[in-house]
Parts: sequence; structure tokens; C-alpha cells
Amino acid sequence: MAEKKSVLGLPLLLLFIFISSLHLFICPFTKVEESFNLQATHDILYHRLDFDKYDHHEFPGVVPRTFLGPLFLSMLCSPFVSLSSLLEAPKFYTQLIVRASLGFCVIGALWHMQREVRRQFGSTVAGLFCLTCASQFHLMFYSTRTLPNVFALPIVLVAFTSWMAQKHGWFISLSALVIIVIRSELCILLGLMLLMALLSRRLGLLQLVYYAAPAGLLSLALTVAVDTFFWRKLLWPEGQVLWYNTILNKSSNWGTSPFLWYFYSAVPRALGCSLLFVPLGLLDRRMRLLLLPTVGFILIYSLLPHKELRFIIYTFPVLNLAAARGCSFILCNYQKSWMYKLGSAVVVGQLLINSLYTSVCLYVSHHNYPGGRGIQELHRLLPATAGVFVHIDTFAAETGVSRFLEQNKNWRYDKREDISATSPEIQVYSHLLMEANITKIQQLRNTHRPLAYIEGFNNIAFSTAHFPPVRVHLGMKAVLMESKTWEATPRET
Repeated sequence: MAEKKSVLGLPLLLLFIFISSLHLFICPFTKVEESFNLQATHDILYHRLDFDKYDHHEFPGVVPRTFLGPLFLSMLCSPFVSLSSLLEAPKFYTQLIVRASLGFCVIGALWHMQREVRRQFGSTVAGLFCLTCASQFHLMFYSTRTLPNVFALPIVLVAFTSWMAQKHGWFISLSALVIIVIRSELCILLGLMLLMALLSRRLGLLQLVYYAAPAGLLSLALTVAVDTFFWRKLLWPEGQVLWYNTILNKSSNWGTSPFLWYFYSAVPRALGCSLLFVPLGLLDRRMRLLLLPTVGFILIYSLLPHKELRFIIYTFPVLNLAAARGCSFILCNYQKSWMYKLGSAVVVGQLLINSLYTSVCLYVSHHNYPGGRGIQELHRLLPATAGVFVHIDTFAAETGVSRFLEQNKNWRYDKREDISATSPEIQVYSHLLMEANITKIQQLRNTHRPLAYIEGFNNIAFSTAHFPPVRVHLGMKAVLMESKTWEATPRET
């Protein structure tokens, strides 16, 4: 029986790895939200003890973030990075290694969760859970993204699995770690789980204190010690983030959404057609208990005006579990009537529709990083020995450019934010990577000329006159400018 489970499980694990890797290789660049953790990981791997060169001193961000995540990721992927360096591979491949390492952590946590699902609900539900997660765009797309939410995701999934298995010591310890160090708002989700364990009397108050006190103190001491060292000031990063986002409500500066936005926009987009099977899964009383803290978290967190889909990414696997349970009701009764046979076809069809939607989103996302594509194009067009001094504007830095893409040691890269098209200092740059803004290009006509234009996603159009009826339109999003006085002469070192 154990051998049969292993044979059935291996293809699903390989499917997880393949789908996550596919998203990584099709969309290898990153956005501004991922920049701190990615740049910090780069600096730990390459600058090591030369702390003055670390990126966060020049670009600290709105609020400080913990270095514990980048430190862990650096240790995890350092053997592969060392091998890559020995082979003299471009640093860009190190970025892929770093992101793949994070992706394997997420996949490992999902796989750990499915094993508990298999134990409690059977192999059919576990298999459907894996297929549902793999078919959806956002969960797999974000699995390799160096966002604080994604660093928290594996810990939350393991904590949730421990809660399912009533392993309260692990649940409480992991909850303390992820709340205090990475994402403080998870006190809502994990706190609701803890409350249910207390109310059901599966966990006592003394037992709670026994596990929570040392875990909380150790987590707080760890983050304060490490981050005080890296930031050069006494600091608890997640405490400052909590104060900034929740108490001061400054996160609203980045936009607000209606109270129910998570329910009518984020969750339907993340789950796709699988959402239709969640109500059917609730026929199982055990699923209602599992979903209660999940829905409660989304409802309470909706009180915060600033909303993003990634803020509730921890809830998607739990909702997928309910959907998988709903699908299993239909598939397990396949032989009973033609209605169940039709329902089984719908179950398979929704996975195919999810996959089709994922393919469209992946194609769009591939063209959504003009900055990253632009810096690679510059490296392709110019010799590595040339004396290049390139300025990367805010748009390019926010759409794909990272320190991992600064691959030529003879070149100088500058991300100063106080430079404009009309600044006299712009003349010192041999090249500019900037937004394809006609006004700015015209302002630079006396000093620089366009070298190459970089296409990016513009919009999606639907038309029944074409097949397929979906058309993705691209437009010029970034431009490489070259100084009119620059010559491709080798730079003296």
C-alpha cells in the first residue's frame, strides 16, 4: 500500500515542480515589490562581509524588512551559486537559482500539506488538491517570487498542517516565528486557528503558554539581533511594518479597494473555476471547520483599505482543499448516474479551463517586465569590454532590473532617482534605460539617441471574429538611449 501511494504521489510532486519551474523560466524577472529580499540575497551572496556595498543602505524602502529570509535563502542556494560561479555563468542564472530555491520551499510545504490531506481525506482528495493547485496561475506564479508573503507561505502551510494534525507544539512555534519575524497580520489567521483549538479544548492554556512563551521570545530576539546588525540601528522590522500599515494606516497611500474586494475579485481570480466546487466541499463538516479561520481572516483583513491579492495567498491552498473535497464527491459517485458522469466531465473541464486561463496570464506576464528585457538587450547589443555607464530610471528598476542583472564588471550601473531628462548630469551617462515616454525622449534629443525599443504588455482585446478570441496587444514600454558622443572603446581598469 505504501508503495502504491509512492507511485501515485511521485508524478504529482513532479507536476508541482514542473509547473513552478515553468512559471519561473517564462517570467524570470521581478517587480519592485520583490526587490528588497532579492537585492538582500544578492548582497549576502556576493558582497558578504562588505556591508557598505549593500543595496538597502541606498534604497531602504518605505519600511525596513527582515534579513532573516534572505539569509536563509542565501544559505539554501549557496552551494549551487558557488558551482555557478566556478562555471563562470552570468549572475542572471544565480537569480533563477535563488528564486527556484524559494519555489522548492513552497512546493515542499504544499507537498507536506497534501500528505496530511491524504491521511485525513484519502488519496482522491489529495490528488485533486494537487491538480487544483497546479492548474491555477497565481499560486504557482507567486511560488518563486521573493515577496515577504511568499517567504511566509511555506511556514504558514506547515503550521496549518500541524494544526490539522493537532500537533500543537509545532503549530504554535511556527506561528510565533512567522508572525513576529515575517508577516504580523498573520496573527489574525493563525490566531483564529489557535482560538478554535482552545475552544474545542484540544489545547489547554498552560500548554499554550508552555509553547508560545519561549517561541515568541526566541523569534523576537532572533529578528532584533540580526536586523539590528544589518540595519545598523535597534530595530524590530515587523513591529515597524505593523505600526506603519495598521496603526498609521499609511498603506492606503498605495491605493484602496472596497471592503468586499477580496471576495468578488481576488479569490475568484486566484481559484478560477475551482471556486464553484468550494460550496460542495462544505457538505463535509470537517471542511467547514478548516475554512472557518480562513474566511474569518479574509473578512477581518478586509477592514484594511489597501488590498492586494498576494496578501491573502495563504488562504488559497485551504480553499483549494475544500474545492478538491467537493470534486471528490462527484468523482467517487461516477458510476451511480448520468448526472454524476456529467459532473465528472465538469470537474475535468474546470481544471482544463484553469490551465487555459493560466496560459493566457503567463503569456501576459512574460511581456510585463520591460526593464529586465531592456537591460538584457543592452548586454546583447554592446561588448562587455566597452566603457558603458548606464542610468536605470525608476520605471526600469520597478519592471525587472535587479543587481543580478548587472553582469559586466567593466560597466557602471546607476539607479539614482534624482536624475531627470533635463538634468545636466544626464550627459555623463553613455546609455539610459528608461520608460518610452515621448516627451522625455524629445528632451534628450540633443544628447542621446534611441538605440532600441522594448515591447511590453499593453492590453487584452476580445473579439469573436478571431480564433482564439483573445488578443494580447503589446506596445513600446521602455527605450535604450545612447549618447551621441559615446564610442565603444574599452574602459581602462
